[in-house]
Amino acid sequence: MALLRVWARRLLIALPTVLAALFVTGGGLSSDPLWPWNPHLADFDVYYRTGTLVLQGKDIFTPEGLPWVYPPFAALLAAVLALLPWAVVTAAWGLLGAAALLAVLYRLGLSGWRLSVVGLVSVLFVAPVSQTFAFGQLGILLVAAAVLDSMPGRRFLKRRILPEGWLTGLATAVKLTPAVIAAANFVTGRRRPAWTALATFVAATATGLLLWADSLHYWGGLIRGDSGTNSGLIYAANQSVLAMAVRLSRHSTMGWVWLSLLVLALGLWAAALWHRRGQPRFALVLAGLTGLLASPISWSHHYVWVVPLVIVLWQERSLPAVLRWFGQVYALWIITAPFMHIPMGADVEFSYGWWELLVDDAGIVAGVVFLILAVIAALGSRNSASATIVESGELNFAETLVDKEKER
Repeated sequence: MALLRVWARRLLIALPTVLAALFVTGGGLSSDPLWPWNPHLADFDVYYRTGTLVLQGKDIFTPEGLPWVYPPFAALLAAVLALLPWAVVTAAWGLLGAAALLAVLYRLGLSGWRLSVVGLVSVLFVAPVSQTFAFGQLGILLVAAAVLDSMPGRRFLKRRILPEGWLTGLATAVKLTPAVIAAANFVTGRRRPAWTALATFVAATATGLLLWADSLHYWGGLIRGDSGTNSGLIYAANQSVLAMAVRLSRHSTMGWVWLSLLVLALGLWAAALWHRRGQPRFALVLAGLTGLLASPISWSHHYVWVVPLVIVLWQERSLPAVLRWFGQVYALWIITAPFMHIPMGADVEFSYGWWELLVDDAGIVAGVVFLILAVIAALGSRNSASATIVESGELNFAETLVDKEKER
């Protein structure tokens, strides 16, 4: 009976988030009818279509509509989705996203009514989260994989079932961006999770070789610099450093990728510094944001990392005030996504005036500044700590001399 009450309470806590997720997934924010259940999910439709093509033994990269841009291993997983009817699988997808979001919030220390309220608010009012459910995207699952894999905090299960790093590696095999989390583990000295992630990625990617022709197409194109989405670099909703450089130069090219590499190095440095300063949660969030800023394509709905960012900045009161408050302002920009309200598409971005460029790229600049502030604050904190140790040592030495004089 007691166990039944516990589960009833858990379901009651999760219910607002679950209902909100189904509401947004069903098209409630776009005024589409929720019943009969037949949601229009632009991105999930690509997953479902690709899974169907895999089951039919057809080429996954040539159909009309939005392109498939993920590795072939992800296409094998999509084939599992395509085994179910559309109505069933879309409802299950919404439920899975809600569960992943709640799991992230629980790991971050939220429980009870706080977990319920923050989950509800995140689904309805945090733009990247709302868009993820509305498009049927998988961004929440990728963030959950990284957080549940490497974020310290309260666990639903007392013991790990599989070693740390496997979820990150699996997520990287689905979409390459989570590789930054594995790289952050490596530079912070946590080599075992990093190697586990690499091994899992290799094993999953090798499984994708079952789709041999598609694997040659995907990995060959990637080696040549073609991610399958190069034509979307300029799009206003692309909130990456490379996209900003392309819009400012008014020339759609991957030639600015060196900027992405600089941001990647900066972000990994910041993550390593703060991990060594005893802030592993903040370090992980920095790594997640770095992956988004450095990736060639980072749509607005990819920025689900804003949820852990806000919570960690709020909870970690020992972080420097300027870092916490600047980070919250940056997070507010991501949450509201004002750039989504300017004209976009059909290369209209090449004709942007100064104010449109400002609105579109301000959040990207703020993200890079945030990483720079994180490095400066960490170095300053380390220097302050060193100075305190030196002063303490000098004081102890002086006190020792005084005591010896007294003994004489």
